[in-house]
Amino acid sequence: MSTSARTLAIAALLTLGVAVAPGVGADRIGPNAQEIDQIEAQYEGTYAGEVTEATKQARTYLRQRVRRAADPARLVAVFDVDETAITSYECIKRGRFRWARRNACVVLDPHPPIPQVLELYRFVRRTGVTIVFISDRPDYVRRQTLQQLRAAGYRGRYQLFLRPTRDRRESVRPFKSGVRKRLERGGQVITLNIGDQYADCELGACGTFFKLPNGMYSNR
Repeated sequence: MSTSARTLAIAALLTLGVAVAPGVGADRIGPNAQEIDQIEAQYEGTYAGEVTEATKQARTYLRQRVRRAADPARLVAVFDVDETAITSYECIKRGRFRWARRNACVVLDPHPPIPQVLELYRFVRRTGVTIVFISDRPDYVRRQTLQQLRAAGYRGRYQLFLRPTRDRRESVRPFKSGVRKRLERGGQVITLNIGDQYADCELGACGTFFKLPNGMYSNR
């Protein structure tokens, strides 16, 4: 991505940000020193174990569903992108966890995978279940998002749904639930849903949700 394109993308993302920190007013530009200490303590302490447990449960659940399915391809596993498939933690940390920094980090490298989620993704592929990524990233960063996912190890066939640029609603819930409902109207069954936000599994057609920890921000 060229420097000029990157600059324009960052500027546009800053106007679309909907992230706020848990328990913190949206009018603040970022967490205070005590909140930063709490965020870093989670990621350096319990985070890896919590992710491992969530993905382990997801794998066990999906294995059981596949065994009972006549056609595993009709089943859908939904993955979120940011802080689920890939992480911008180090990028956001360098910006002291400011909210605007989170949006800029969407187009700033690197975006390493969350290893346990990548392992889950590879397991899902082996089962024959359909894989879908649904993200509140704006659609104009589709190419960058695909590049980031592939570079992180998410290879093979999947569908990627990004939020239309014209969608200016404050909440991401209608967009994400709308995608899931369209898939189900097409005859597929949302079975597994893994993400770091409760907004990833609200307003219906969720499947069974496996929540990953995210102490940096929450989406409305």
